Amino acid sequence: MSKYRKILSLLLLVVLPLAGCAGLSGPARNLGDTVINAEETWSGTVRINGVVTVKKGGSLTILPGTKVLFVRKDIDGDGIGDAEILVEGKLIARGTVAAPIIFSSAEEKPQPADWKYLYLDFARQADIEYIISEYAYSGIQVHFCKAKIKNSVFRHNIDGVRFSTVNIEVTGNRIYGNRHGIRYEERRSRAEVSGNDIRNNKIGIFAVTRSVDKANIHHNNIVDNDDYNAKLGIDQHHDVTLRQNWWGTTSSEKIARNFFDKKQDETLGRIRAPEPLAEPVAITLPIGIEEE
Repeated sequence: MSKYRKILSLLLLVVLPLAGCAGLSGPARNLGDTVINAEETWSGTVRINGVVTVKKGGSLTILPGTKVLFVRKDIDGDGIGDAEILVEGKLIARGTVAAPIIFSSAEEKPQPADWKYLYLDFARQADIEYIISEYAYSGIQVHFCKAKIKNSVFRHNIDGVRFSTVNIEVTGNRIYGNRHGIRYEERRSRAEVSGNDIRNNKIGIFAVTRSVDKANIHHNNIVDNDDYNAKLGIDQHHDVTLRQNWWGTTSSEKIARNFFDKKQDETLGRIRAPEPLAEPVAITLPIGIEEE
């Protein structure tokens, strides 16, 4: 063996073990009230016992496979855990099929509203893909910003996905086991909601108020929700159109039975469901197929 080959072999003996350790996550990181003003990256397990705020100049990247666990602490006694992530800056949370990012309760026996929410408020940028968000008051809330929420799971929350006054895409998600699957106040929103499976919630789609039928909610499966597949909230006087969705049937009469609108309250608008699909939308998302 030449001198150079001996040196190379020795280097490999040192470098390869170190490379194998590079992907190992250390002990859980514990955060109380925290402000992020610069670039930060999370991996492994992060336990949050407080409010983490990503300020306007800050950037948080959460790597695939990260578990973000929220400790239940209800100081104000409103029945909702106080721990949350508030994003005013940039959030990149892109998991993978093999390694989704988990946002969940840290409690031994988790319940909906153990933590508050993943809250995007005037955020500079927000890309969410392949996450599982569960046991929150809101799995995610988005207000006054642009966001993409794709190929993710929202389950066992009070509200699965909630938004108002946004430019938002909600596509390819599984949304189930929540009190409200999607809850929104349109308020000049540009919302594209398509290719989602919204089932086994108390209410599938909840248009709370101030919606003037601009949200484009189409080509979703909205079925088997316990109380109503779609509901209008108080003061929602305008009609809401949910075109080209799968309701489990193509019968207009049967579809309308699972709506709460003007039929039950004369002050409300009507929910319209023209051109119902004849078969379910194929949902290819391989995560979040339960466990229920």
